[in-house]
Amino acid sequence: MILDIVKAILLGAVPVALFTFLTLQWSIATGRLNKFSDKDDLKKQFKNISKARTATKAQTKLDNIALKLGAEPAVAQAPKKPLFDRSRVGDFFHNKVMSFGGGFYGTMALLTYVLIELGEILSFLGKLLQPSTWINNIGLDLLINFIINSIKNLIAAFLWFSTLPDFIYMQNGFIWLGAAYVGYLAGLRATQEKGDEYWTKLQGYTGAGKIFLKDTLKKLPFRSSPNTKDTK
Repeated sequence: MILDIVKAILLGAVPVALFTFLTLQWSIATGRLNKFSDKDDLKKQFKNISKARTATKAQTKLDNIALKLGAEPAVAQAPKKPLFDRSRVGDFFHNKVMSFGGGFYGTMALLTYVLIELGEILSFLGKLLQPSTWINNIGLDLLINFIINSIKNLIAAFLWFSTLPDFIYMQNGFIWLGAAYVGYLAGLRATQEKGDEYWTKLQGYTGAGKIFLKDTLKKLPFRSSPNTKDTK
């Protein structure tokens, strides 16, 4: 019992708290979400954003119809972003956050979805390292399987309470559920009270890590020294 509680705190509450904080504070730092005063305020923001997204999608459909008929759209269309624009990644992740609806249930569903997708990516990379399987996995079947897996992954994410036990053994589900909820509340409070402070420190750590990695790569033996002159 005690061991299961400790395990639930370390592998349940702590990851959920970190994921909740990173998701919410990233949304705030990128201007996709405003600072919130409590759970109700956050819930209201998610609801308003969801309504706005629905209205935007409906208006976009009407504008596309107007363009096909040769009429002027009601709203001036924003220029399309380049294919490899960095903001596309942020938009994709934010859309996933909104798709799951926020709150404790939505956060757990999103976390489960991320875990499932990471497993899918690792599995795909493993297949790429085996040339003998390329013929069997590349083609129309790959596209069909991708679509089917995407639907299955979404369903599994929404049913996170039955999916997460596949990733980690849980002796007592109620203990893990309670630990996850405590972790979610801790992540909310950290974002609400110390979000900007923690985010600034985190950016400092990641910046230092990038510099260290860059300096390390420069020292690798296969990189030519800046004082070395090319000989012809």
